[in-house]
Amino acid sequence: MPHRQQTSHATTSRSALRRGAIFALLWLAAAEGNLNAWPLALAGVAGATAASLWLLPAKTLLPISAGGLLRFLVWFVRQSLAGGIQVAGLALQRQPALRPALIEVPLTLPPGLPRLLFTAALSLMPGTLGVRLQGDTLLVHVLDRRQPLADDAARLANRVAAVFREAR
Repeated sequence: MPHRQQTSHATTSRSALRRGAIFALLWLAAAEGNLNAWPLALAGVAGATAASLWLLPAKTLLPISAGGLLRFLVWFVRQSLAGGIQVAGLALQRQPALRPALIEVPLTLPPGLPRLLFTAALSLMPGTLGVRLQGDTLLVHVLDRRQPLADDAARLANRVAAVFREAR
């Protein structure tokens, strides 16, 4: 088993609290604010926190900006709502005017968690799906090649960079 870097108890505790809060917020969002299953969620949050600390010890994570993360989440929810309306409109059309395509998106964020968050968030945006990550390029399937993917990806990259305090 590889040697894991020793971290102080205080650092690990702060990291556990921060990660636990993030997992609890993610659960709350997934449960649409319903607190009825909170006792079960506590077990899931505790398990996710323990697993994350084992997989990524406290000192291996990049510093995260709470303000950047909050702004990212608000922006992402807004984009998801707007995209959901767009997809619903397409679903209601008799013959949607779609022009699917595969588009290469150059990645400007550093490898690791920033790039992973970017890729996951882009795939959750309506009409897009990350197909292949190769080097510094992400191949993205889009439902309509006329959508401004390059602009959307640049805005998303800026939001993700703010979460990880990356200068852009």
